[in-house]
Amino acid sequence: MKPWLSKLIDYALYAALAVILFKFVSRKLSGPKEGAVAAPFEMAVVGKPGAPFRLAEHRGKPVLIEVFASWCPSCQRSAPALRESWQHHQHAVDFVGVSVDPSLDDAARARADWNIPYDVGVDDGHIARAYGIEVLPTFVLVDSAGRVRRVSTGSVSTSELDRWLTEL
Repeated sequence: MKPWLSKLIDYALYAALAVILFKFVSRKLSGPKEGAVAAPFEMAVVGKPGAPFRLAEHRGKPVLIEVFASWCPSCQRSAPALRESWQHHQHAVDFVGVSVDPSLDDAARARADWNIPYDVGVDDGHIARAYGIEVLPTFVLVDSAGRVRRVSTGSVSTSELDRWLTEL
């Protein structure tokens, strides 16, 4: 291969990598826009037939929403941090898990296996669409006025959650 062709290929590869990196870093991966009004939703809750979770009923108190799936390793890794934050903030903030699994049984199994102490419901697809969920897990903190305060994707730490929840 001629040296000039080899250099041209190298430059093309570097340019492609730069474009991919720029797109990855510059775009929000998942979730609603911070500052937007949180989309209202209702979903069936594991172990509570006939008692759905309705976001509107939590107005006046912040809500931390985790959108997850039972098959998601990052979701499972976040469970201990969420549990610990729930223990410290449960009186001031409501926590809810939104499973994108296909059934209540899958969500119930994740709740039991991961020792999730707060309500977990199953999304029929409308919550993920309304919130623009593309990456799991996605965390959405809704303030007491119903506005999206924070959005994060991927595993989360207890310190990050505590920082969010003490800012309210």
